[in-house]
This record gives sequence, C-alpha cells and structure tokens, in this order.
Amino acid sequence: MNFIHDLQNIVSNQQLDFDEKVQKLLSLGLLVFGLDIGLVSRVQGTNYTVLFAQTPDNSLTAGTSFDLEGTYCVHTLEANSAISFHQASETDIAEHPCYKNFGLESYIGAPIRVGELVFGTVNFSSAKASKPFTETHIDYVELLAQWLGSEYARKESVSQLVQANKMLNKLENVAKIGSWEVDLATDKITWSDQTRKIHEVASDYVPELNSAIQFYKDRSRDTVTKAVESAVAHGEDWNLEVELITAKGKNIWVSTHGSAEFEDGQCKRLFGTFQDITEAVTLRNELKKQKIEAELALRDRSILFAKVSHELRTPLNGITGMLTALVDEGNAERRKEMLQVALRSSDNLLKIINEVLDYSKLSHGSMKLEPSHFLLKTSFVDLASMYLPLFTKKSIDFFVNLDISDSCWVYVDSTRLSQIVSNLLSNSLKFTDKGEVKLTASAKGGNGKVHLAIVIEDTGVGMTQPFLKSIFTPFRQDIRDISVKNRGTGLGLSIVKELVDMMGGSINVQSEKNIGSTFRVELTVATGQEDLSDRNDNDTALIDGSRLNVLVVDDNEINRLVMEASLNKFHITPDFAVDGRDAVYKCEENSYDLIFMDCVMPELDGLDATRILRQRGLVADETVIAALTANTADADKQACKKAGMNLFIAKPFKMKSIYTAVESALAKINLR
Repeated sequence: MNFIHDLQNIVSNQQLDFDEKVQKLLSLGLLVFGLDIGLVSRVQGTNYTVLFAQTPDNSLTAGTSFDLEGTYCVHTLEANSAISFHQASETDIAEHPCYKNFGLESYIGAPIRVGELVFGTVNFSSAKASKPFTETHIDYVELLAQWLGSEYARKESVSQLVQANKMLNKLENVAKIGSWEVDLATDKITWSDQTRKIHEVASDYVPELNSAIQFYKDRSRDTVTKAVESAVAHGEDWNLEVELITAKGKNIWVSTHGSAEFEDGQCKRLFGTFQDITEAVTLRNELKKQKIEAELALRDRSILFAKVSHELRTPLNGITGMLTALVDEGNAERRKEMLQVALRSSDNLLKIINEVLDYSKLSHGSMKLEPSHFLLKTSFVDLASMYLPLFTKKSIDFFVNLDISDSCWVYVDSTRLSQIVSNLLSNSLKFTDKGEVKLTASAKGGNGKVHLAIVIEDTGVGMTQPFLKSIFTPFRQDIRDISVKNRGTGLGLSIVKELVDMMGGSINVQSEKNIGSTFRVELTVATGQEDLSDRNDNDTALIDGSRLNVLVVDDNEINRLVMEASLNKFHITPDFAVDGRDAVYKCEENSYDLIFMDCVMPELDGLDATRILRQRGLVADETVIAALTANTADADKQACKKAGMNLFIAKPFKMKSIYTAVESALAKINLR
C-alpha cells in the first residue's frame, strides 16, 4: 500500500467534500495502522469533543464529549508531537483512566495545529495489542494531522473571506489552489491570481494556448495534451500529477484537474484547478529515499559474519571477567568502573558480530561458487552504471575502460565476480575524497580459457608500506593509518582476497600515502556458452510470438540489445523504454501483451513502475509483466509479486525463461 499516493488521491479529489475526505482518511489510517477506532477531536481547555469517528459498532458519534484527562490524547498534547504505544497493559499507561475505562491497548495520535494553536488531535486506537509502530507510521499520522490543520485553517479563512467578499482569491492563496478556464469558441484562456503565482508570471500576464502548454516539461506536456484531447472528444475528466517549469525557471510539481462542458454535443469550455504539490512530492520522495537507505543499511549489516576465535575472546573476557569480579566488589566506585569496562567490551563484541557474517561463510567453507554462462561485459557495465551516481554525488571523476568483446561469454560465478569488483570500488569510494577513480578491465581468450585483468586506481588517502602487509588480513587494520570516520575491521578486502583465492586468481595492491592506491585482480576462467541447452529445445525453436506486442524496460543499452536479440528468435520485435517513467509513458501510448521490467533503474524503478501501471489501469489485467533482476532473494521475489509482476527472471537469464514468458503471454491472448 502506498500511503502517500492514497492520501494525495483522497485530498485532491474535487468531488469529495471535507467531511467525506476526513472519513476516507480515517478509513485509510485504520487500514495502515491495523487498528479499530479512528477519531478526529476538538480540544478546548479540558473538554475533548469528537468531531469525526469510525468505530466497529458505530457506538461513538460526533459530538460526544469527554474530560481530556480521561483520554490518551492528553499525553499527545503534553508531548506536543505524535506519540504511540502498542501494548498499554505492559506500561505505566495501564494506570491511565482511559485504559481502566475502555481497555485500549494500542494508540497512535498527533496534535492538529491551526497556525500556532493546537486545534485538537487525530488518533487511532484498538482494544487489541498491535504490532510495534515504526517511524514511518509516526510520519504518516503527523502528515494526516498537518493536512487536517491546514484544512481547518483554510475553513476558518474561508469564513473570514466570505465576510470580506474576497473569498475566491484568498481561498486560493490559503490552499495554494488556482483555477483556470478555456473558452474553445474564442480560444481564450483565463487564469486566477493563484494560477499566475504558481507559474510565477506577472499579475497582468495573459496566457495563450501555445504559450501555456510550454510551461510543462516535455513528457508532462504530452500527457496533458492527450488528457485535453480526450476531454474535448469524449468528455473525460483528468486528474494528473505533472512537472512544469515556471517563468522564473523553477521546477515544480502540480496536481492538475480538468473537466469539459458540452452544449448540443459539442465541447464549449474546459475548466479546472492547479495545485502546487511540490512539498508533498518531495516528502513522498524523501520517505522513499529513507526507506531505500534503511534497506541498504540492513543489507550491509547482514552481509558480515565473523571468524570469531581471537577477536571474540577479547570482549568476552572483558565481559565475563568484570562481571565475575563485580559479584564480590563492595566499593561503589570500583563497581561502576567494572560495569563500564564490561559495557565497552559488550559494545565491541556486538560490533564484531555484526561485521563478519559473510567472512564466516568463507572461513568455514560454506561459501560455494555457483558458476553460470553469461556475457562478461554486461557485468562490468552494470557495475559502472551503479557506481557512477555514487562517485558523482561525492564529486569524484569516475572513468571506465573496458577492453572486453561484446560476444565474450564466460563460465564463472557472476555474483561473486561482481562482489569482488564492487568491494574494491566501494573501498575506493570510501577512501577517496577528491580526484578520480579508474576501472579498467580486459579479457583475452584462447584454448577454452579467458584471462581477465581488473585494475582499480584511485587518488585517495593511500596506505603506508607497513599497513599494506596486513591489508588482506581481517581485524588487523593499523589505526594510525586510518581516520576515525573511515576506521573499521578491514573485513571488506579480506573477503575480496578469499573470493579471488577461491576462483584460483591473484590480487595485488600498490599504494602511496596521500597519493592513492591501485588494486589489480587477475583471473583465468572458463569460456562460456550462449545458453545452448535452452536454444536446442524443440518447443523454443518452434514457438512464434509475432502476434505479441512486447515492451522491454531496461536502463542499460547492452541489456536492451541482448533482449532484442533473444526476442528476435521468437519473431518478436520489441519496443523499448529506458526507465520506469518512460515505461509508464509508453503504456499510455500503446497496448502491450508482455512487458520485461528491469527492477533497479534511475528515475522510477521497476517495482514502482509496475504498481503505477496496474493501479492506473494502463495495462490490461491479462498483460504479463516479467521481472528482470540480479537480486534473487526470496524477499526480492515477494516484492516483485506484490508489485503486480507475474514472472521472475534472474539475470543472467536463460532462453528457457524468455520462452516461458512468451508462452504465458500467448496463452493469455488466446483466452480473450
């Protein structure tokens, strides 16, 4: 469920009045938080009055009043911010009158502010204990409270504006909603003052049809044009979120709504509203960014596991030794010192355990190489594409030189090969604050073997010669060589060394303090084959997919070329999209039977693009969407399925997987 998207749909729905919007928002909150009771209240002094309510048995109605001290909201107002608890009986709140009278176990609520004053609260509760609430849940309830506060402020302003006979213009300023109108008989466009403010034009600016559409960015311009054409031809209303560039060059997001007015079967007038939603979109993107960052941090922590002999004994000795001595120690100051030593030791122990997960697999022999046939160059192109924005963000030049044939197939564990290069690039990224990083890779084949040379050079902090002697040994960093912000256990490079050794290769490093470092990896791997087993399958050879309209969505050009060559074998000439946003645009233009969707892309990833396509009805229910991804964990598969994808194809893919997707799409159209 996309809470931000659903909230925006509700609050921007011009066909709903305020009361209807509040009831829908309460329903949305109950669903998101998993609770039974949703309330919006007005608080005046010690009086708590219910304004809106949703309860399982409708036992609580608007107008019901309580003593504020007898409600959980008294804590919300005292905190002056959102609070939550999921099991009141296990806390001091069990003594609160609200728990004693109503037995409410779980609660989440936030204060509603109108200007500088507290208006009341929005809160959700249940007699049942819920799952623990997250920071995201807190953000959601605060967002609801902010909208309600804004709406109550707007309603108060509307009342004042009516009395002053200036309701419309001032209302637009409060809500940041502008209106517009197009008289199709005269081609005259009328903008309200707020619409002019949104576009950052002069107060006497007179828009024209050609000039007005130019404010939109290219893709948004096409979307709005099609919406207008559909409204004129068929009377269809539109409700869009699009990007425009103001007269002052500012990039903003607006929610635009439009309707058509007909007379005698002819469209005579178009009218609608503009609302600047840049803050809401920014908040939505920030929440998405925070989620991605949290998931990346969790994944990074899960990669490490330890070889735990000597390194674990030291903190364990500190913990057990201090606690044992503490039993008979009577001096309070000495007891405090012993506890502090034990706590520091436990912190060190926890740090080591969190960092050594992957290394433990290597050291215990549970790490197994899983070779497969794949195009070598594709792996490096993907890594370069992934790291380029990271280096760019840090203002470091990133150069890539690949001397690898486009037809060079190898037979090796592609995941572990990528991990080697990725760890080395991450190391350069971490220790380089200015200058450049170069990735060079070459592949020379012969006699069924491919010699692969990988060189990564950086202009980072470099290393001293004594430090270089232990660089591949875990837990043996010389702290005199590393700044506090970059200090760690040194497991990253030790994992690289272990993987290179498992593959029968070699790794060497040259470095000079304050000049930079150069890592060189050499591997000899087997020559691969182009998925011959699946290509020889009789069914695969005979299948004809020429009736299918197919879209391939991938931000990598080489991957698109590979997919095109693969689909040509089934007599399919696909369309292409370079990212998720482009895919949405293509599906607005065309109807597709089969979509191959890369999951990790800039602008809009494959999961979000699929959700948009399904939710907006831009693809038919029968359209087969196949995920294309190198992330093959069960969690990734479940995420793809939840987003609306029908099939899951792991990279590097086999022709049999493409055959299955084509066969599935053909079966769907045969059932129509």
